[in-house]
Amino acid sequence: MRADRWRRTVAASAVLAVALAAASCAGTGGSSTGDGGFNLTAGTAAAGVGAAPETAGGAPTVIRLALAPDPMWEWLEDSGRRAAAEAAHNVRIEVSNPFDQFASFAGGHADVVVINALDVPKFTEQPERAPVIIGKYTTDRSILAVRRTSRAENLEDLVEQRIAVAGSLGSTLLWGLTADVLYGLDFRAGGGDFDLVTVEPASVADLVMRGDVDACICTPDFSVPFLASGRMRALYGGASAAELYSAVIFGGDRFGNESGTIADALVADKAWYDANPQAVEVLLSLWEEGLAGWRANLTQIVADYPHHFSVESEAEIAWLSEYAADHNWVVPSVYINESEAATHGFAFRRLRDLGLVPADATEPQIEVVRTPAVDAPGDGTEGTP
Repeated sequence: MRADRWRRTVAASAVLAVALAAASCAGTGGSSTGDGGFNLTAGTAAAGVGAAPETAGGAPTVIRLALAPDPMWEWLEDSGRRAAAEAAHNVRIEVSNPFDQFASFAGGHADVVVINALDVPKFTEQPERAPVIIGKYTTDRSILAVRRTSRAENLEDLVEQRIAVAGSLGSTLLWGLTADVLYGLDFRAGGGDFDLVTVEPASVADLVMRGDVDACICTPDFSVPFLASGRMRALYGGASAAELYSAVIFGGDRFGNESGTIADALVADKAWYDANPQAVEVLLSLWEEGLAGWRANLTQIVADYPHHFSVESEAEIAWLSEYAADHNWVVPSVYINESEAATHGFAFRRLRDLGLVPADATEPQIEVVRTPAVDAPGDGTEGTP
């Protein structure tokens, strides 16, 4: 019975993939703010009203960056790459690690924040600051996990059971989309097919192990002690939300150059972004160096910055390094191409249709960089019309 349902799902996924491909073709090559589109620009714009333009010389241009404590960024600092970029381009990156990046952005305390792209629609609650997604960092690495003794094999086996989640947005939204496409199930707090329990991210796996909930939507790094010891197991063979999304919606491993939708993204205030194109490029180029560093030094970064990954022993470092190598959630490039923007736009609109995102939520603007390395024909992009 489950196999039959899976075959029906694959067929349905193929239909969705065709629909997305058509939408991608329709949206290519311009900017659209209509209900069915998303904003695509070439990446360099004129100075915006109300923002301080970057200085031609003298005092450095300041980039106020807010993000959670992050191993890749710490590696950029410790390796001297951040200092070198600042000196070479006359910029100063003022970094803060606020508890709430959204509040920091909305309050005007940051020019750029690193935050989950599916959280961006709530930024429209602050009309004084218009958010624009200018770069990508990760795909969604969250997994669905249960205790070792659980008989559950998938979401369908957890209907009406308690599942711990870290919030109503971000990963929970992507699992909601997957639950609908795979099983026709409603994955939302209050009235859905599951009893969702919202707690802080560091506590979701603990609740599973204590028996307070039956499963969790959690990240591997917050669950390492339980996963590495075998006391907790990840369903779907350890596939992340992004990997499942890619397989369910597109019937393959990848769409564009990434798996799944954009998770952590670099989000800028549009007025500041328009006024400071050179500073933006410095930041994105530095981020690109960090992504290359992660690819080349993944295991070493995990070992050097264990506090960022909740690992304490050599065995846990080895387990997480191996998992990250097999299910790498850090994207190859910070720059967003049209296929990736289409993927994210499709997910947003589908979530809105399902009622998981408010019907009046504004689709976020995504800046697309068109370069031969990103969008040239024959670059391995599957599904591109």
